[in-house]
This record gives sequence, structure tokens and C-alpha cells, in this order.
Amino acid sequence: MLSACTSDEGLSGVLGFGDGADSEIAQNDLQQTIPYEVEIAGIDPQEENLIAALDGVSTARRLQSRPTASRAGLQRRAEDDVERFQAVLRSKGFYDGQITFEINEKAATDTSDSAPVQDAPDAGSEQDPADGQSGDDALASTSEQPTPLVLTYNIDVGTPYLISAVNLVITYPDRVVERHATDKELEKTRLEIGQRATAEPIILGEQYGVDILREQGYPLVEAGKRTVLADTAQKTITINYAFETGPQADFGKITVNGAEDVDADFIAGYRSWRSGEQYHPDQVRTTRRDLAQTNLFDSVIVKVAGPVNDNGEIPVEIEVVERKMRSIGGGVNFSTADGPGANAFWEHRNLFGAGERLRLGIDVSSLEQGLSAEFKKPQFLERRQSFVAEANAKNNDTDAYKGSTLDSFAGIERPLWENWTTTFGVTAEYSDLTGSDSPNEEFYLAGLRGILRHDNTDNPLDPSRGNRFEINVSPYMGLTDKDTGFTTVSVVGSQYLSIDDEGDYVLAARARTGTIIGEDRGNLPSNKRYYSGGGGSIRGYEYQKVGPLDDDDDPLGGRSVLEVGAEFRARVTESFGIVPFIEGGNVYARSEPEDIRLLWAAGLGFRYYTAVGPLRFDVAVPLDKRDNVDDDFQFYISLGQAF
Repeated sequence: MLSACTSDEGLSGVLGFGDGADSEIAQNDLQQTIPYEVEIAGIDPQEENLIAALDGVSTARRLQSRPTASRAGLQRRAEDDVERFQAVLRSKGFYDGQITFEINEKAATDTSDSAPVQDAPDAGSEQDPADGQSGDDALASTSEQPTPLVLTYNIDVGTPYLISAVNLVITYPDRVVERHATDKELEKTRLEIGQRATAEPIILGEQYGVDILREQGYPLVEAGKRTVLADTAQKTITINYAFETGPQADFGKITVNGAEDVDADFIAGYRSWRSGEQYHPDQVRTTRRDLAQTNLFDSVIVKVAGPVNDNGEIPVEIEVVERKMRSIGGGVNFSTADGPGANAFWEHRNLFGAGERLRLGIDVSSLEQGLSAEFKKPQFLERRQSFVAEANAKNNDTDAYKGSTLDSFAGIERPLWENWTTTFGVTAEYSDLTGSDSPNEEFYLAGLRGILRHDNTDNPLDPSRGNRFEINVSPYMGLTDKDTGFTTVSVVGSQYLSIDDEGDYVLAARARTGTIIGEDRGNLPSNKRYYSGGGGSIRGYEYQKVGPLDDDDDPLGGRSVLEVGAEFRARVTESFGIVPFIEGGNVYARSEPEDIRLLWAAGLGFRYYTAVGPLRFDVAVPLDKRDNVDDDFQFYISLGQAF
């Protein structure tokens, strides 16, 4: 069997107490120790992992800060290392490795660089048990400084052994099959014929083999004895894996444990397999993932609970630990243009016992005051399909329009593919707004809403990898004698690229475009037009001020919009970061832009990272400042990244 040495052997000392204990300690205090250095020679410097592994198991390295009192003690440490080094060499594929060592006095010209002579450690400290002193080896006088030593390991690794064959011995309930692993099986086990025979991939290959058989419907498969045979003449090894499959099985009865407030049948309904379907571990993993994403549980375990019954079915157990179902929260924000703002919410994630989520919110700022309600019922009619509804009531007081709006939506939300979801439903809206070109007008609208989303980012508030994409198509029609009909189309996307593995340096970019088809701008409700500018779009310009303006420099809105932006997010310390950014955009009166001239802004942001997300402070200046319209700068404070 091929194995790797993964831990140091423990070293322990025996401290005796009796009539002579005090005199023995006193004698040790008078002894001196011999400092030494350790060198490993003969290994290709490119074998960094091998060198690191040897250093990691070396007793001489580990106890170098506690040197021995004699050359013999150091020799015993070296002899102990030889056996450890042999195990490491075999684990890295070097079965013919030869290890010798030599101990020499350090050259006199180098003694000035050596470590200072250390007194022997106290009797109660960790010591090498082989370092007892006797005869001529002991240093009896503290008046002489011992010459430092150099312990050199000379290692000839030899020719690395390669994998020549991978054989399988599979014991089924009714037969035993002995054969070579197929190319597809080798690919799944991450092994290749001809690769170096290192221990880690060989050990992992066994677990991958178990997974392959589980995917064939054998939930109780176990690995048998693994053997590795070396051919010293050819410098190759043959790996023999053995497996006992147990019976093939279909998914059987589901038992739910740990459910208190959440309905057990609702939990069982998250199973991703059909009744009587053959067992497959991917289905188990999918069910566990979907349950974990409900935000109802602190932990979820989905596992088979054998044995296989007479019907060829294996029971499944779902164990959950419920979390608290209610939460409240809120936040504050501030900008020079918008002034202060605050929001708060109350949420119940298990309203009727089957994961129904109700969220009530309030938002207050100098520009907008509103109430909102959101409801979501999962597992609606079909697995992984949800019923969603929302309603909003707002009072608006912006430069673009003033007045009240009510809107509601009800529809279906369901995933399409991995990281893709869609929402489709009906909407009804009421607005009573006064704008610069739409004085005292009321609109009653009904419409449809279709949204396609993609999101594979790693963090909702502070993404460092992945991308987001959303397309929204919403046709509206008037419900009064006003013959109003129009369709809005918008596309929003963002991309996040981490420069380093830790995600401390991130390039982030975003874009937004939209168009309104079917009505002239003057016939559109003011709140359905496109606007740009402010903390959520183009920092550096006032809220809604990018685009067409009237004679009083108030926003008119438009029928099309274009925005782009980019940031470089640099996390300088664990809790502090800086973010230079640039953004540009414009709003156009027609449904297609007359030109693509953009108003640009640039700025610098600061981030303070908290447990719930980064606290954002941004300062931005308009690069295309308009006289008597734009301020010299704007700054923004809020929680979470800008996009």
C-alpha cells in the first residue's frame, strides 16, 4: 500500500523525581548545547513540494531551536529523520530514494553568523528523548564555547515511478468483475497512465471510484483493500482498487427529523427525484442545496438510511435544524443631492408553516417616502416554483415630478437553468403626478412583466467573482379613456473579476440600457420614463439630472437611457479599502439615442468592511460639468457596493 507520512512522531521525555532530582537539574543547568544548522542536498530546487514535505516531517528541523548537548544526540535525530524522509519520498513517487547524512563542524570563518550558544532547556520543557548524555559526549564545562555543527542530508531521489495500470475488482451482489479502469473512469478519478505515482491522487482516486459506483445506483458501496505493486525494473506501479457495491436501489420513503415550525411534508417536497427513481448522489446534493437556500435552516443533512428493503428501495433521511423565522433590519444613507435617508423592514420567513415569506418595509428620504410589502410562497403548484406578489405606495418629491404612486404585481417565479431565473406576471399601477410637461395627470395602468435574470456572483453585497444580468420587458395599457399603450425594455448587467485568489483586488464593471416603445415622451407618466444621475447610476451628478432638462433645469426624463461604469476595488487592510471609479451615461428623448454622447464623472471611494457588508463613502466630480446645473462634487454614504 502506498501511503504518506502526515504527522510528526510525538517526542516525550521522562522526568524523574527522587533523592537525586535536585542535583540532576543543577547539573543540566551547567551544561551547554551545540547549535546546529540543517541542510538538504541533492534535490532539484524545482521540487518545491517535496522539499517542503521533508522540512515538515524533520525532527531535526522541528527541534532546531532546542539543540542537543552532544553530537550523538544530533545523530539520533538524523537517524529518526531518515525513516521519515523515506516515507515522504515514497508518497511523492520516489521508491528508490537513497538517504545519507553527515555531521560536520561549521567552518570557523562562518561562526560569526551562527546562532548563539544556548543553555540546555529546563527539565520541564520539551526535549528530544534521545539526548541523554554520557561519557565523552557530555560537555561538562560552561567555560568553552562548542563549535556549531552542520547536519547535511544527502538525498538521491532516483527515478520517479509512474502509473502503468489501474485495475478494478468490483464485487456485485451476484458476481465479481476484474478489469482495467476505462478511459472515462480514469478521467473521473483524476488519474492518468504515465503520471507520477504520488500518494495523494492515488488515495483520492479510491474515493472517486466510490462516487462512480454510487452514480450507477449503488448507495451502499464501500472500498475494500487498496494495493499498490511496484515494478523496480520498469520503475512503474500498478494500482489495484477493490469495491463492494451492495445492492442497487431506488429512492424510497423519506423521513424528516428536526422539523418543528416548518411542515415536514413541505420539507420532503424539496426532493429532486421522482417516486421510484434510481438512486443518484447528484439528486441528494441538489435536494440538500435547495433546502439550504430556503433560509429556513441553520443546517441541512440529506442522507440514505439503509439497508435496501425487499422492494429494492433505500430510505432517505432529511435532518434539519431550524433557524429563527423572524427578523428586523434597516439602514441609513446620505448624499449631498438627496440628503439623509433611512429604511427599515420586518420579515417572517415561515408565515403559514410552509416557507411563506412576508416582508414589510418603509423607506424615508427627502425625495421619497414609501411603504412596501412582498410575499413569496415556495413550492407553488410545482417543485422549485414560487408564487410572488408585491405592493408599493410612495409619495414623491423630486425635481422631475411630485405626487403619489401605487403599484402591485402578482406572478410566478421559477429557475430555468443553473443561476438563471425567470419571473412573469401581471401588474396594476396608479399615479397622480405633476411634472414639468405633465401637469396634474392621473394614470391607471395594467400590464405584464417578464424578467429573466442570471446571477452567479459569490456575495450579494460585495461580489468579487461572477456576473449579473437582467432583462425586463413590460407592456402597459391604459385603463381609462386615455388611449395609452407603451412597452418598456431594459437590460442591466455587471461583471466582477478578482485579480488575486483572496478577492482583495477586484475589477468591477456595469452597463445599463433601456428603451420605451409606443408613446411620445409627453404622453408617458412621469415615473415610467427613464432618468439617470445619482448614487445608483452616475455618481457626481444630482439625482435624475443627467439627460434632458426644462427651462428651469428640472429633469424631463426620456424614452431611452445608456449607462456604463467601472471600479477598481482594492482592499488595503482587513477592514479598509479604496475604490477609484469612473461612470458615464445619458438619457434621450427618443426611443433610440440620437447620439451616444455621455456625461462622465469620476471619483474615489472608501470602504469599511463590516460583517454584513462594506460601508461605502464615495466622492465624485462631474467631468462634463454644466454651468448653473451641476455642483463641483457629490458624496454618498450607504451600505453595500455601488453595484
